[in-house]
Amino acid sequence: MRPMIAALALMLAACSGSEPSANADEMPKAPSPPVERCMNLGGGLEAPNEGDWGYTVRKEDLVRLKEAGFDTVRLPIKWSAHASDKKPYTIDPAFMARIKEITGWADEIGLQILIDVHHYNALMKKPDAHRARLGAIWRQIAEAFEGAPDTVIFELINEPNDRMTVRKTDAINRELLAIVREKHPDRWVVVGSAGWGGLDALLKSRPPEDDRIILTFHSYEPYNFTHQGASFADDPPPVGTRWGSNEDRNLMALGADMAAEFARDQGRPILLGEFGVYEDVPLDQRVAWTRAMREFAEERNIGWCYWDYATTFRAYNPERETWIRSMLSALIED
Repeated sequence: MRPMIAALALMLAACSGSEPSANADEMPKAPSPPVERCMNLGGGLEAPNEGDWGYTVRKEDLVRLKEAGFDTVRLPIKWSAHASDKKPYTIDPAFMARIKEITGWADEIGLQILIDVHHYNALMKKPDAHRARLGAIWRQIAEAFEGAPDTVIFELINEPNDRMTVRKTDAINRELLAIVREKHPDRWVVVGSAGWGGLDALLKSRPPEDDRIILTFHSYEPYNFTHQGASFADDPPPVGTRWGSNEDRNLMALGADMAAEFARDQGRPILLGEFGVYEDVPLDQRVAWTRAMREFAEERNIGWCYWDYATTFRAYNPERETWIRSMLSALIED
């Protein structure tokens, strides 16, 4: 078990047979989220170069998502691959123009778009050595999107890990938010914590005191189910794990309760920024897990953003140019 799911299992066992909130009146509710139903455009601009990982963002994809009922897209971006290593750490103008093109499409179509800093791997290993560069990257993003519509949302750091501890992430989040606020005093900004963006780290964090932040966490629990056989993992879990027992569902619901309680206590909306199951897991199992996670989140006023649209956790098949209908149903239909 990974730390989060193990901790939840111990907590559930300690509850003397009690179960998570069973009805709508008992469930903890987070403040209403500005992002409700979102799709990650994974595998595109998070790659070293767009298209390297088999997906290029297209305007028709955004149209399709809007028509399906999504209100937001999350755009994972590897800015560090397109910024100079030396001061003033200039971002490639052509790359910035591409990001602005996609945000323009989203605005035209009527979608919110969440722009993040994704896969800054060197930062995770040596945070202090890359702190100034990260700040310069965010200063350029803030300047480039000054005057952009309110539908553009920023996310400071995706999945801090390694030496990006909870305390270090808290400190850097405050620094980056101050940079963003110079140009964007009222824009929504998404803030997470360490531990690969997991809930356990968020619960230990001290988010900035700011009325326009959205808390975020990611969940792929249980990892040995969601990532079984994943080709990109260093040590993928063996195939054959199934999900759906009462204990499985109770653990998932307990995690949702804890996230909602934290958001309520902080007085901030919260976003389940990533969740999904690897494409080679049997489809009926992917659908059951995804629907449960989505429903548990919505019942507690937690916004969500599925990972992902068209790559290894796909809800859409780009080869056939068609939705995987049962996955779309699991995300959108009641």
